[in-house]
Amino acid sequence: MPRFSRHARKQMAKRGIGEEDVERALRHRFGPPGPGQPGTIWIKGYARGGRILKVCVNIADQDFVITAAWPDER
Repeated sequence: MPRFSRHARKQMAKRGIGEEDVERALRHRFGPPGPGQPGTIWIKGYARGGRILKVCVNIADQDFVITAAWPDER
């Protein structure tokens, strides 16, 4: 079960991303993780409706979500 940073919750609300979207994307990953800021990686997965979601997690604790974003948005 993912845990969310304050920053993640704020950005998710701003971007219309629900906890269920993040959970689903983390369960339905595809491709290799990409590098993020030091100590983080980006994971791509499928959220509701098959929409792709990028989730930034702590590399040592991948249940800790730093932020999340739709790839087609900044």
